[in-house]
Amino acid sequence: MININDQTNKKLLELCSSEVELYIVGGYIRDILLQKECFDRDYVIKGQSAVEFARHAAKLFDGYFVLLDEKHDIARVVMPDKKNTLDFAGCVGQDIYTDLKNRDYTINAVGCRVESDNCSIIDPLNGREDIKNGIIRLISEKNLLNDPIRLLRAFRLAAQFNFKIEENTLESIKKHHKLINNIAAERINTELLKLFESENSAENLIFMKETGILFEIIPELIPQKDVPPNLHHHLCLIDHSIEVVRQVETQIKSFPDWAIEHLYSFFSTNIKRISLFKTAALLHDLGKPSTWSIDEEGRHRFIKHEEVGAEQCLELLKRIKFSKNAINYISLLIKNHLYPSQLIREGMENVSEKALMRFFRKISDNTPDLLLLALSDRLSARGPDITEELVEKNVSGIYTLLQKYKEAGEDIKNLPKLISGKEVMELLAIPRGKQVGNVLKALKEEQISGNINTKEEALDFVNRHRM
Repeated sequence: MININDQTNKKLLELCSSEVELYIVGGYIRDILLQKECFDRDYVIKGQSAVEFARHAAKLFDGYFVLLDEKHDIARVVMPDKKNTLDFAGCVGQDIYTDLKNRDYTINAVGCRVESDNCSIIDPLNGREDIKNGIIRLISEKNLLNDPIRLLRAFRLAAQFNFKIEENTLESIKKHHKLINNIAAERINTELLKLFESENSAENLIFMKETGILFEIIPELIPQKDVPPNLHHHLCLIDHSIEVVRQVETQIKSFPDWAIEHLYSFFSTNIKRISLFKTAALLHDLGKPSTWSIDEEGRHRFIKHEEVGAEQCLELLKRIKFSKNAINYISLLIKNHLYPSQLIREGMENVSEKALMRFFRKISDNTPDLLLLALSDRLSARGPDITEELVEKNVSGIYTLLQKYKEAGEDIKNLPKLISGKEVMELLAIPRGKQVGNVLKALKEEQISGNINTKEEALDFVNRHRM
């Protein structure tokens, strides 16, 4: 018996006639058993249209109604706090037992009928035992084929709860991994971001690699399998990319609280910065295969791979439905992931104040992110030429940069506006438009670099554009 009689469920009961059966199923029951907070509830309706029921529920709670799938009788209510959601679906099959047996994994095939008293758990597939033992177990191969997003969801759930995927389930995923190509990119995006939000992404990326599903979702990673270890890297390139994600999950724990809070903040509605950041970590060396060469001394070179990778990621991320702001953020990190180590290569004592401020102003609020990426990248490359002294010097320098960034505070953001767009138009005798924006952008770059600091210097810079 468990108690699910909170105010939400009590109010939903008011909408139920004597012919209607209302069940709460899946993740909400699982999370109660795991003693975790849950903001997304799934309900099954028998005896009434779930879409119709959801419309009434939206009015009852003064929430927002979203039609998810009219054909399959699925709808959502976004609650007024915009944090909690209620999903309603019509019962699949003749009863709740049939419905639960048509779900993805046993840990989600548990439910309770919403009634006035405490309820008994309905558990036809022994999902409670798998929850207790931390096992992701497929209900049936047929269920996997019915909705192939479940291929990816196994890894997301394993990462989210630090569960293990049962061996036969892994084999089924490997057998059918190409079916993920039949799924809408928006759904893949959602599962990926949830996976990266967890603290166990890297371990599951390894399984995604081994089953092949990683390369179906991001085929641009396939060439990395052919780039072997070298004097700087003890791992082949694809394993290095995953190892960087693992180092992120380890090293972030040593960052100061203010930086951790920043990295786990919301980048946009329902999307945490850490999810996008780990995406960048996985893709940071995307440009290496196409820039790979071996010099006369046998050294592996990847000249300008960071710039090539930043460009290559644009179409990739657009294809799997990342937002424009998210793409710009990820591209920025990829393009600049070598910057911190290059800055401190000769030791922090040789880094000028001007160079520091140029770095902080160029990367701005993303500085803690870039420093964590550089740190994780450094600790993931331990080839024969990489000495402990070199690693320790680099790690120490990155932490010093992090501290100096914090100390610089508002000085980083307070880049003075030396000249207006109107003044640019008057000086160059040009109309409002793209050219004005380009001049102001170039001027800002010069300010960031420390080359322009006064209005007179800014006016002289603009006047040179006339020529």
